[in-house]
Amino acid sequence: MILLINPRTSKPSEVRSQFFREPNLGLLYLAAILDLNDIPVEILDLEQFIDLDEDELENVIHERIIDYKIFGITSLTNTFHLALNTAKIIKNYDRNNYVILGGPHVSFMYEDILQNDKRTEDLIDYICIGEAENTFLHLVKILIHKILNKENESIYETQLENLKGLAYLNAKGRFCVNHSKEVIDIENLPLPARYKLSQENYYYTVANVIVNRGCPNQCSFCSRQNLFKNTRIRTIKSILEEIIDIKSLRTYNHINFYDNININRKFFRSFCKMFVENELDIPWGCELRVDTINSDDARLLKEAGCQLVATGIESANEMVLKTNFKYQDPERVRAGIVNLKKFNMAIQAYFVLGLPGETDHSFSETREYIKSLPFDDSDELNYFVATPYPGSRLWDEKEYFGISILENDFTKYDCNHIIFETKQLSKENLEGLYADAKKIEKAYQRKL
Repeated sequence: MILLINPRTSKPSEVRSQFFREPNLGLLYLAAILDLNDIPVEILDLEQFIDLDEDELENVIHERIIDYKIFGITSLTNTFHLALNTAKIIKNYDRNNYVILGGPHVSFMYEDILQNDKRTEDLIDYICIGEAENTFLHLVKILIHKILNKENESIYETQLENLKGLAYLNAKGRFCVNHSKEVIDIENLPLPARYKLSQENYYYTVANVIVNRGCPNQCSFCSRQNLFKNTRIRTIKSILEEIIDIKSLRTYNHINFYDNININRKFFRSFCKMFVENELDIPWGCELRVDTINSDDARLLKEAGCQLVATGIESANEMVLKTNFKYQDPERVRAGIVNLKKFNMAIQAYFVLGLPGETDHSFSETREYIKSLPFDDSDELNYFVATPYPGSRLWDEKEYFGISILENDFTKYDCNHIIFETKQLSKENLEGLYADAKKIEKAYQRKL
């Protein structure tokens, strides 16, 4: 009865890359929860149809939606248009189908999205805001009961009005939202339903595992801390159970752990020791802050089987970092990288161009800083354009940061387009610097 859809957002070359990631874990958690509640659910992950063109992909959607009445679609900011395209196919097939949207973009833009949708094509029935596990489950139960039982419409309206974490337009066209202050206990979540992923087309070889929700940092360009109000770290026991589950599926040969495994030092050390003590032989990578990595930490990562460390460096200019609430000392970052390279650890380094406070001088400072780092052929560098995603401080506090947003087309909110200019740098200046940044990036492409 329920189909969860992940739009195809990657290019075929990206899908076949060494560390291509599996679909939005939110869908896998939702599928597991519905399954535990004996609610029939399937996943249509359009990323797995890598060899199909757009027309063929649309035919797949047409074929798969026939047996379902309730549809959950996820999206990011720059892929929201794909979610709408999918919703249009669903509604054109049957206007009585229910379309529920979720994900970070709609969690912050729900009112604008619903009002605009009502004025245009009327494709969206409900939006689940933020951590949607409980909201989605209760909403699905309400809708199933409504489909199976023809009762007074007012009964369902009352139930919907009382459902926290939901935004929608009611039968009278009035906007309704009931914010949820509930914090999900991540220890009570079931393991993601990877068994629901199709093995008929492309199957995933890299698994993502979430070790925490929330973030204690306040980086201006990130919406994570606004999406998850409280920082919660999973227990080692629950993470180990998920690793064993992944290994049992026999299709995965690498695991990526998110987001920032060394928020808590005690957890970090226990996490690494977990691999050694349980003789877990599956290769893995992770995101972390390198400014706190000492030689013992680097040795522990190596002994645990870590093959790749991804880290956000952003800039080498301390004023740019402080302006954007990225409290990180570039020299301590350098020391952490040196420690990692002592043990031949591959590093994926992320930098951001055009943050408030950026100047020609700060960019040159970062460029020289990069040259001084002990990177080798196993490392890779990515240079992104600062992007004010809805929910981030850059979006919510534009005036404070003194930025002028130039681009309102959300399809370009992909960290590769110039979205805003600052008092220090015009769009033309940024375009020139970005061309230089991409040359730097190309020089550090990983040699596979």
